[in-house]
Amino acid sequence: MSDPRVSAVGGFTKTKHTSVPSNLDPSKVRLPESFTVCIIGASTGIGEHIAYSFAKAGAANILIASRTLSDQENVATEIRRIRPDGELAIKECDVSKASDVEALAESVKREFGRLDVLILNAGYAGPVTTKMHEGQPEWVQKAFDINAIGTYLAAHYFVPLLLQSENGAKGFFAIGSIAGCLRRGPIANTGYTVSKMAQIRLVEYLYEQYSEEGLVSLAIHPGAVMTRMASGNTPEVFLPYLTDEVDLCGAVCVYLSKQIKDISWLSGRLISATWDMQELMSKKDQVVEKDLLKFVLLTE
Repeated sequence: MSDPRVSAVGGFTKTKHTSVPSNLDPSKVRLPESFTVCIIGASTGIGEHIAYSFAKAGAANILIASRTLSDQENVATEIRRIRPDGELAIKECDVSKASDVEALAESVKREFGRLDVLILNAGYAGPVTTKMHEGQPEWVQKAFDINAIGTYLAAHYFVPLLLQSENGAKGFFAIGSIAGCLRRGPIANTGYTVSKMAQIRLVEYLYEQYSEEGLVSLAIHPGAVMTRMASGNTPEVFLPYLTDEVDLCGAVCVYLSKQIKDISWLSGRLISATWDMQELMSKKDQVVEKDLLKFVLLTE
């Protein structure tokens, strides 16, 4: 049985995209001089292509991080091919470890002296279990350690740098998932969905705590993408629905970064990369007036 909450979110804009529309082509965007982006979880799939999108848009400084340096070698080579004149750094970082995230933030500050946008793409799904008595507790623990605690740690160590960067974009983008809204169905994986709900809620807290200082925090659903993580954990019955292109989310991240000073009204909310961005922007008054795209406890 489908979950109506997820259907409502998925269809928030009448027009939806499975691939990068021409008006979001990152190669047609020019980011400001000295623009610096750090992408955590950039060794493969969605995070890898987010890095390529920022390279195409001419980001001056790009730092990519994942759990092992060897996983990033091919990504670094492609970034240098796309954008040979920019600065690139690659680092190790396990987002579930405070010492790793702290060291990564210090590396960004030391090597680039600023940060405009942090993109947290690291995530963990684990084997799908739709009953709490199934599976192993460590699967759920790992999902919370990476998806929820990892988001907290990224905020704890990177928000000060974002706020201190002179004339910075001040963007905190967590690559979340509409799965955080799921309660039932074949992919309602307890550890993943509830930890992703916690991640989305943390993004809302960032808005409440730092929006007056200019921070723009977003949870971005990247679409239903056949990534390595998805192919290894998605039930066979759902595989035909993984039809969105892997580079769509990166193009949306660049689009949002370019005009971040004009989208403070979106801060603290969950959006989808599959939505038509122009249509989403046209819904500003509706979103603000009704405080949409956030979790709420209904009382009537």
